[in-house]
Amino acid sequence: MIQKLLIVAVSGMILSACSNMMEGLGKDMQTIGNSMGGSGTNTTPNTNQSQTSGKDVVVTPVK
Repeated sequence: MIQKLLIVAVSGMILSACSNMMEGLGKDMQTIGNSMGGSGTNTTPNTNQSQTSGKDVVVTPVK
């Protein structure tokens, strides 16, 4: 009986530790994304989201 209770307690502690780690990791990733400019509060709206910004691009197929 005590062994089963001990196994359940250890399993609960491991699950709790993993969930807390994942929550902290998610907050860190959100902070990194916001520091890279992903907050969505840009002052200059850019309607053209391509990297070429209106330049002509020629795609040459490779055989």
